[in-house]
Amino acid sequence: MSAKVRKLPLVLGLVALVATPLVTRLLVHGDMPDTWGTFPPPKSPDVPGFSWLVFGLGVALALGILEFLRAPQRFGFAPPATAREEYVPQVRFSPWCVPGALLAMASWALMWGELPDAAAPLVPFSFVPLWWGFILALDGVVYRRTGGLSLVARRPWAMLAIAATSCVSWYFFEYLNYFTRSNWYYPNDTIFSQCGYLLWFGLAFTTVLPSIFVVYQLLTTITPLRTRFENGPQIELSRGAVRKLLGLGLGSLAALVLWPAPLFPLLWLSPLVVLAAAVSLSGAWTPFSPIRRGNWAPVVLIGLATVLNYLVGEMWNFYSTPQNPNFWKYDVPYVSVLHVYEMPLLGYFGYLPFGMLCWVWWIHHARLFGLDPALDVVAGAGPTLTRRSDA
Repeated sequence: MSAKVRKLPLVLGLVALVATPLVTRLLVHGDMPDTWGTFPPPKSPDVPGFSWLVFGLGVALALGILEFLRAPQRFGFAPPATAREEYVPQVRFSPWCVPGALLAMASWALMWGELPDAAAPLVPFSFVPLWWGFILALDGVVYRRTGGLSLVARRPWAMLAIAATSCVSWYFFEYLNYFTRSNWYYPNDTIFSQCGYLLWFGLAFTTVLPSIFVVYQLLTTITPLRTRFENGPQIELSRGAVRKLLGLGLGSLAALVLWPAPLFPLLWLSPLVVLAAAVSLSGAWTPFSPIRRGNWAPVVLIGLATVLNYLVGEMWNFYSTPQNPNFWKYDVPYVSVLHVYEMPLLGYFGYLPFGMLCWVWWIHHARLFGLDPALDVVAGAGPTLTRRSDA
């Protein structure tokens, strides 16, 4: 099969993903949402309030997920095999680790208004250096723990491509948010002009995927955590089943546009199903591919990495000053109680599929443009980075 033909599912999947909400809205309502064209998207005035039924179902699902993480053997996983010790060359922290940490700490203090008043004009611009400092610092820790294997060290151009993909992907989520009653919004929306917000948020969105991926890489270096999920049930789907999943994903995305409140979790699930199916049909590896051999570690660890990453991010966001244009709030239907920072407690479980979606999005774009999508720094978790002597 030629490279051009193998890319066809990627192109069609992306076109369908973008077109489905738009076409559904126009066919059913004949117009665009009232907030269309306003950026950032404003708060929706008609989000349903709390529901004990939905909240109870969410709690039951969350408890099931926590039990799976606590005792995977109850879900068909074998106890982890005794891991062989692998030789890891002893190296120092990377040259960019400490500067990244210092940049993050200075930007953190700036965002929280802890620096002198003379620094106040810099507060609106603290978000991007905060997150990129965090990314560089963690990449330096990964570098240390793996003997020099990290994205910045081995594939800096790939990190830039991931940042570009991150920007594009989050603009898609903002696009989708117009059709789903603004599950999140940015109340500090008068600091820049609308054009200024588009440009600044474009820079801010470059941090989403890289920050998740460096936390994921760090988790893969923790052997007991990684091996905990490597010997589970083996599931393999036929090509026909994957095509049906693609249709199901597009159908559920259309349903989300029609009934955005009761189906709000599909905001993260439907695009994941569509993109994962498209990538699989192209013949590419996805985080779900190792499940054929019973290895669930990639999907579990990317989900956990995203939760940990945004637990920190939600803290930074919550205590930021009113001069932070990137400050966000949530208006989630039915379950907006028991907040941890701005996020409802159950919302943190939504980060699990979101992390998988971010990874699949990167693989999709990397495959589409002929790039190597490998992220893993530890053998066994997925396509790995290699040392120069092994390449």
